[in-house]
Amino acid sequence: MYNEEQKMAFITASYQYDAKRESVAGLFALFAPYEESWGDDLVRQQIGRLQPAFDEITKSISATKTRALLSALKKYRLWYLETHPNAVSAGVALLKPNIEDKLRDYMVASPTHLKLILDQVLDAPEMGTQDCIYRVYLWLAFAGVPCERATLVTVDEVDFRLMQIHHDGRDYKIFPESLVEFHWLCESGSIVHVHKNPEIKSSRPRIEGNELLRGTSKENSQLECIRKYLSNRLIKTKTLTYDNMLTCGLYYNKFELERAGCEVSFAEETEQRLAEIADTSETPVVRYRWLLQDRFQKGYIQWKSLFKTE
Repeated sequence: MYNEEQKMAFITASYQYDAKRESVAGLFALFAPYEESWGDDLVRQQIGRLQPAFDEITKSISATKTRALLSALKKYRLWYLETHPNAVSAGVALLKPNIEDKLRDYMVASPTHLKLILDQVLDAPEMGTQDCIYRVYLWLAFAGVPCERATLVTVDEVDFRLMQIHHDGRDYKIFPESLVEFHWLCESGSIVHVHKNPEIKSSRPRIEGNELLRGTSKENSQLECIRKYLSNRLIKTKTLTYDNMLTCGLYYNKFELERAGCEVSFAEETEQRLAEIADTSETPVVRYRWLLQDRFQKGYIQWKSLFKTE
């Protein structure tokens, strides 16, 4: 971290919790190579030099980290301004993040949008290949099934009459766009193996059991294996991760309720998240509850804005 003593003084004075201090220090470290090449602190740089560096750094980090970086930089500028009023440039204050395009890369607007992306990067469900498992895995995310429960969903819990999955005491929607792959996983006992030579066709039996996402071996039916395969297969698309689809599915369902005249609330999701982090968060529960609700609400508004959903 360039000018480390000064930046650590700012971090210590501005952030209460150790985890946050470490996070902000990590964000400042991203700028260190640029500051070293300039031979000066970022807070004294003009926008013409600062913006390209900021754009380059934020290409490879998430929208959440981009916002956190910008917030830290602006707080740092104000802190520095108090003691060095004549040595601060307006560069940091003028920084503009391109968060909308970044967020659009990570989100889908609807089941139709998700199917379109799946069709672009995975085998068609009619082929009956291993990709059917990965397609349904992501549909489970969009429906709201927690990631750790995905491989525990069974064929018996899939209800095509009600278009629902009854799992762990809750009901999750089956979207019409996903019916082909759901039917295949519920009804097929084998997986088509794709050869380099398209004229050669063969299939492999799925392992015994009732799990919806079971593959041809215990290893490739495990959650970690599924996640690793998808990560490698979909390296060129940032959209298709389980967490991203959980978020998009949540916002889509809230939007459908809003269109039906219902009030949008994230109270249930907030309490679920609070229960998950109760033993690990240093933030007081009351404040964290407010932060979570605010984050959900802002994320939902931003999702609607990204896709011009009214």
